[in-house]
Amino acid sequence: MRLSLASYLGHAEPETRITNKVALVVGGNGPFYPLYLYWLTPEAGLASLLTALAAPLFLAVPLIARRNGFAGRVALVLTGLANVLWCTALLGPASGVPLFVLPCVALALTVWRDRLVMLALLGLCLAAQQGAMRWPWPALSGLSPERQADLQMMNATSVAALIAFLVLTVAGELRLRPEGPAS
Repeated sequence: MRLSLASYLGHAEPETRITNKVALVVGGNGPFYPLYLYWLTPEAGLASLLTALAAPLFLAVPLIARRNGFAGRVALVLTGLANVLWCTALLGPASGVPLFVLPCVALALTVWRDRLVMLALLGLCLAAQQGAMRWPWPALSGLSPERQADLQMMNATSVAALIAFLVLTVAGELRLRPEGPAS
């Protein structure tokens, strides 16, 4: 199992290996997120299950990256942003879901050498965050702003953990680089 997982996540480009690992962690946690939601807010009901719909998209990122590393890296950022907007529609902006744009920003700043692509994705991330934070419709789950706020700490903690994982993954890749001048 370990060998096949390593080959699934592997790539010649370190930036794409980072992307693949993050995609696997997010996609692998996708089925558990509804359980946390339901435990904290059972009234979220079906909406808590619908938050897991993006998990297969995250898990497909390494497949996309195998064909084209650039496309895989873009796919992860775009899937993350789409998931933020989807879950904001389900749970409401007061739930803290818009904070999940921050790992997308970190990815946009970390896995690109081309500054133009980096800045374009950063701009897209910031626009998505503004859209999510100013979401004009009530949450599809029917959660009150008070119940949404109950989820905010869990989501903030999840965002911090995801950013920490990203930083540790980048640090691990930097340790693997051969000695010599940085390019």
